[in-house]
Amino acid sequence: MLIQTLMNKLSDEVQYSEGRQDCVAPDVNVNKANTVIVPDKFKKDIEALEDYTGRKLESGLCIKVDLSELLTVIPRERKRTDAYNTLVQYLKDEFGIDLIINSKKQKGGSYEK
Repeated sequence: MLIQTLMNKLSDEVQYSEGRQDCVAPDVNVNKANTVIVPDKFKKDIEALEDYTGRKLESGLCIKVDLSELLTVIPRERKRTDAYNTLVQYLKDEFGIDLIINSKKQKGGSYEK
């Protein structure tokens, strides 16, 4: 027994215990990039939002912006909050992002959509 122990310590071979696992998952989960395929209709809008916020769009993000700022970032012919309804719904459904547009011209006060 003593000779076997000395031989194991002095040999170049690495021996593992029998209870050792061959495959071990990492302790840290790495976030995967969004794999949502963005339609051409929204590609420029999403790129403009990413430039505006300075970060990639990710699930759970909430973007609160004034209508006047949003019109400079993502221009529309119709200068009202309802012009962005399809974009707001798409971001909510596909990415889980809340896009809140503040407009001061609706009903005499601040309006959140």
